[in-house]
Amino acid sequence: MSPGCLAKRRGVGLDLRPGACCGGFTLIEILVVLVVIGIVVATLQLNLFSDDARRLRHEGERLAALLTALADESVTSGQPLAVSFSEEGYAFWERNLDATAEQAADRWRTRPGDELFSNRQMQGEIRVAEVRIRQRPLSLTGKTPERVVFSPSGMQPPFSVLLALGDLRVRVVSDAIGNLRVEDDDDEGGV
Repeated sequence: MSPGCLAKRRGVGLDLRPGACCGGFTLIEILVVLVVIGIVVATLQLNLFSDDARRLRHEGERLAALLTALADESVTSGQPLAVSFSEEGYAFWERNLDATAEQAADRWRTRPGDELFSNRQMQGEIRVAEVRIRQRPLSLTGKTPERVVFSPSGMQPPFSVLLALGDLRVRVVSDAIGNLRVEDDDDEGGV
């Protein structure tokens, strides 16, 4: 250590010549910098995680709002309406009143020309992981989709839809009288 540096530390005098004083950092200064860097990194990680959780929650709330509107539409129109799910999205259906008994497969048709209840794809990497009606899982694949039917009476079977984004899960849950809520999944297997 130079004599000027020693004098500075003791508060005796200052040597103002360039290079006369030691140029290192104290242990406290290094620790403060490391703490600040740690806080910045932790904040960035929380913001990235929160963004995915926020996107998934928003998609769950959007689905709940659409299903509430579908249930209301069924009551006001006096017609049963339905929704079917696949891993990539969901589709809305109405009864085909022109179908005959022989056309049992054609009893349902997608809602033509309806912007609100048009087929929807999940955004980004969000997917439908599971759909349950009265604890029974519905198939998300297959040629003829299983549907959740909304009755004009306003009554429907309890169901749940599990949405997933990576390790995050959100469940849209409906009870028998049509109350829909969005909740974080707790792995209890639905309603």
